[in-house]
Amino acid sequence: MGSTRPWSRWRTVRGRSPSWPDGPRRRQARRNRWRRWSAAALAATAVLVTVGAVRPAPAGGAGEPTLVMVRDVAAGARLATEDVAVAPRARGQRPAGAMASVEAAVGRVAASPLAANEVVTPARLVGDDLLAGQPEDRVAVSVPVLDTAAVGVRAGQHVDLYATGTGALAATDVVVLAVREAQESAGLGTAAPARVTLALDPTQAGEVAKAMSALQAGQSLIVAVRRGA
Repeated sequence: MGSTRPWSRWRTVRGRSPSWPDGPRRRQARRNRWRRWSAAALAATAVLVTVGAVRPAPAGGAGEPTLVMVRDVAAGARLATEDVAVAPRARGQRPAGAMASVEAAVGRVAASPLAANEVVTPARLVGDDLLAGQPEDRVAVSVPVLDTAAVGVRAGQHVDLYATGTGALAATDVVVLAVREAQESAGLGTAAPARVTLALDPTQAGEVAKAMSALQAGQSLIVAVRRGA
């Protein structure tokens, strides 16, 4: 008998190339290949995660930090930490001057009722910064008005207020402390009218309150800018 040649141990299958027996060395080689492939896949994943972490957020993405109401608060209530929270809002849903931190609002008083999910602006709150320089008896009152943009109402101007429907003069020659433009409806919410915050003495505040109580649903006051204001 002649010696067995090395290649005689190959298995030949009809129509296929011969293959080496599945021995320990071959199994070890397969394991090594799998380890190399797994290491390469993990490295690629790490690179993708790192790139995603350092890449700047796309414009119009998550939005800007914005202070919103967590629950309804009545006018005159002093805001507490649990009343407000910071949430992202897109620029189109974030009015100019919107607050961005809880600390900016806690301890201040609501100038008018604040609803849950409403964006908080300085015009909606009474504070020393709004009334700085005003006479001691002045109070800050926020009222809904028609179309502030059309007449160019801005802080520091002197204006008159008229009640829609009756046309009665509600206040005359009062100082505008802040302006909030009208907000369009977002989702299932309702649109918010434009508002102005005014510095009023007790008599003026009473007259404005009467005018507001006579307004029908959806009505607002009319603001008129005084000449030279």
